[in-house]
Amino acid sequence: MLRVMGPLTCALLGAALLGAAEREHGNVVAADGVRIAWEARGTGTPVVVMVHCWACDRQFFEPQAAALASDHRVVTLDLPGHGKSGAGRARWSVTGLGADVAHVVKKLKLDRVVLVGHSMGGPTALAAANLLGERVAGVVLVDTVHDAETKIPGEALERYAATFEADYEGTMRGMIRALFAGQADPALPEWVLERALLADRKATVALLRSFKDVDNSKLLAGAGVPVRAINAAPLPPAIPETKTEANRRYADFDAVLIEGVGHYLQLEKPAEFNAALRNVLAQIARAGQQHPLR
Repeated sequence: MLRVMGPLTCALLGAALLGAAEREHGNVVAADGVRIAWEARGTGTPVVVMVHCWACDRQFFEPQAAALASDHRVVTLDLPGHGKSGAGRARWSVTGLGADVAHVVKKLKLDRVVLVGHSMGGPTALAAANLLGERVAGVVLVDTVHDAETKIPGEALERYAATFEADYEGTMRGMIRALFAGQADPALPEWVLERALLADRKATVALLRSFKDVDNSKLLAGAGVPVRAINAAPLPPAIPETKTEANRRYADFDAVLIEGVGHYLQLEKPAEFNAALRNVLAQIARAGQQHPLR
């Protein structure tokens, strides 16, 4: 695990040294009986709930959770089908994962929450915000929802899902490598692949197909809170342009772009990402207790 070199190694080692014994661990049981593993540390508001990407787990936010725990309550979780959570689910959907996140927030009695979602975790976090009402102060999207008005055709998703069914590991390897910028530590894509291959394959393929039903414009409009994005600068063809004006049609939205990174920007440049995250958390905090769009 820690053979990954560079900033990620430093961040993970730092987290291990800074209060690993102070972490709380637990499980919440979803309505359908699937176990959801969570971890919490730190104190302070707003409470930051971090939602990982597709075929990832809560370790993908470890550099951020370790840093933010000095002055925030930070909760990370493994979405069903990922990490240490269960996978015995009949129907998989991104909005269903949003209900899982909302369930964890309610069970842990969290209030004044900012949901941070990377990639698939972005629409998942927005779906949770739609369900949580006044508990949520804001949402931070991480390299996701670049253009809320873009929908992926179901036929394209079906073809892509079929490539995973034919050669899961090979397709996953090719996808992950395409999502990194050229200057990324070469060990980092291997670490991401290692973690990705631990996810439940039935769940990940089903979730991939479910993106045909995701309407990001509706999810943005329904969140009713400030939404900020920390995205990678465009990296064609893997990372599209962030269409800030389009997204502002549906929410109080703004975006920060980080240069020289790929899709896993929070791991590629954790210090720069953490500074940007603290800045948007401060913006959301200044918005006060009232949610202007509610």
